[in-house]
Amino acid sequence: MKILRLKQLAVLFMLLTFNSVVVNATPVEWYPIANDVYQLRYEHHYTIFVVTQKGVVAFDPLSDEAAEHLVHAIKSVAPGKPLAAIIYSHWHTDHATGANVLRREFGSDIPIIAHERTLERLKTLNNNDIPLPTRVVGDKGEILHYGGTDVELHYIGYGHTNTMLVTRLPKQRLIYIVDFANNDSTGWRDMPGLPLNELVAMQQRLLNLDFDKVAFGHGRTGPGDRATIKRQITYYKDLLSEVRTATKNGLSEDEVVTSVVLNLPQYRGWKNYDRWFKMNVRGVYRWVTKQ
Repeated sequence: MKILRLKQLAVLFMLLTFNSVVVNATPVEWYPIANDVYQLRYEHHYTIFVVTQKGVVAFDPLSDEAAEHLVHAIKSVAPGKPLAAIIYSHWHTDHATGANVLRREFGSDIPIIAHERTLERLKTLNNNDIPLPTRVVGDKGEILHYGGTDVELHYIGYGHTNTMLVTRLPKQRLIYIVDFANNDSTGWRDMPGLPLNELVAMQQRLLNLDFDKVAFGHGRTGPGDRATIKRQITYYKDLLSEVRTATKNGLSEDEVVTSVVLNLPQYRGWKNYDRWFKMNVRGVYRWVTKQ
């Protein structure tokens, strides 16, 4: 009976700390990644929220559907707590959509915080599904205070978009980053339009911040660390080096793909390798040959 009781307690602990469901074949889960910090996964996207003395600070709502699950997660983790703010990492719609759902549930006057160029982009986009930021941050960044929890917002470059904010939580020694670096995963498709030199430089600037953990917007489930960032930097440097060498040797685009696949086997276990690695190589080839 004692062994049975221990097993029951273990199952209960798992249910309380790691919530995972499948809704219409869509994987949804949320789980703690640091003190008072939770990560929510919806399909291939991730976001976070932070529980503070002043209320919950929610980041990228992702979509209306994902935001419904974010509401449930917040209410499950912090019942009765108000929503203190919504923060957009950048303007792209697959991360910024969904704030209307949060405001409908927690209050229409909840501030939305973003980079000043995110406001400009969203005004131009004119999408009613994405409410405009009510407070903006410039390139110098800003520190927001929520009781005993500070939320630092940093602008460190334009490698993915010039609207990108990196969040640092000094109390938890954690950063939240989206799109310009992923958790042991390839880049998206052929990385259209990305300035790859600035992308790598932006990843390197992350290492100037003081952190131990990283919450990503894409990639493997769960947080990474400084070593994860270094692996991303190495990945893109390897791609650039291999593609440059192959093009100098006169190889065509298809031949470059074959060469790089053979020369970089260490990334075969990364997320999205089978889907996008060859496309990444083609994207790097097109960028290199246009320089």
